[in-house]
Amino acid sequence: MDLRHFDIDAIVRRYEMTFALENHDRPLMHLTYPSGRKAPRPPPPPTVRERWFNFEWRIECFEAWLDEIEFLGEGFPGFFCNLGPDVLAGFTGSELDFSQENTSWAKFRVNDWDEEPPLKFDREGELWRAMERFLKLSAERGKGRWLTASGDLHTNADCLAALRGPEDLLMDLVDRPNEIKKRLRESHEVFLQVLQAHFDIIHPLSGRLNTSWMPATCRGRYAVIQNDFSCMVGPSMFEEFFLEYVRKESEALDHSIYHLDGPGALPHLDLICSCPKVDAIQWVPGEGNKPLPEWPDVLRRIQSMRKGLWLWGSPRDADAMMEYLKPEGCMYNVWCSSREEAEALLKRAGRRQGKK
Repeated sequence: MDLRHFDIDAIVRRYEMTFALENHDRPLMHLTYPSGRKAPRPPPPPTVRERWFNFEWRIECFEAWLDEIEFLGEGFPGFFCNLGPDVLAGFTGSELDFSQENTSWAKFRVNDWDEEPPLKFDREGELWRAMERFLKLSAERGKGRWLTASGDLHTNADCLAALRGPEDLLMDLVDRPNEIKKRLRESHEVFLQVLQAHFDIIHPLSGRLNTSWMPATCRGRYAVIQNDFSCMVGPSMFEEFFLEYVRKESEALDHSIYHLDGPGALPHLDLICSCPKVDAIQWVPGEGNKPLPEWPDVLRRIQSMRKGLWLWGSPRDADAMMEYLKPEGCMYNVWCSSREEAEALLKRAGRRQGKK
């Protein structure tokens, strides 16, 4: 199933209404379920690296997957041109390791900040040239069929950690705070340029629509922002070094969702929610911790600060969270086992409005 089967304008309006906390009737429901069809996959390239960079093969696999699923509610197809979480460091010249199937990592290159030139977006670099081809292929082939994602751009501290290494960066925050503040400014400028380069490719072919690795959309600039490194620092250090960039990154977008990863990041929640242009939070409890529905205090706290929530899980998880969350600002992303299960969940979501 592709965008030709959707009222995409109605879906976009629903997302924009939800970002504005105006969806009083029910939460937004991005629902998927199996179509019952089985589509053949093209044979995989012989090496792991070729599987990363054979973009035609990756998109053909995605097209096969699209034939095997259906969408309901505000669900829609989106393709994420994924080259790993450290691409922003790669776009400044870092080498990335593509030896693993599911992720890539930057090789730390900064031994001494005094020897590192100013961080700049290397538009002629091999990695950006590859991403440029990938984005163009998805945007062109997906025109009218799916939305292309704005990237997994781990910014500010995450970018510096990919250059320097997390442990050394922690020491730098204490030993060389002014140097790190300078590098954060440089990293932010790279982020702005890379983000704009994504939109310049995607938007002309999509009517100014895009998605991200976290499915949502709007008529304009939408992206996910995060600072996973923040779990290693306390609130005072987060406020001194990083809060400014949460604000600036969100202000560069029409709509944004902040990916808050793990209990170590929870002490920063109030500061993050103080940024007016952060629309919603995705709270990730982390491996080995209670599942998402068992954090009602955290999720309600986010709602009390007038922020939306991007939530995921099973239909049972969604039911549990809808029992204690208001519909306003909530975006549920749920895989269902059948159309009947998806339709029943969508109906229950509508009945729950007004209970809170």
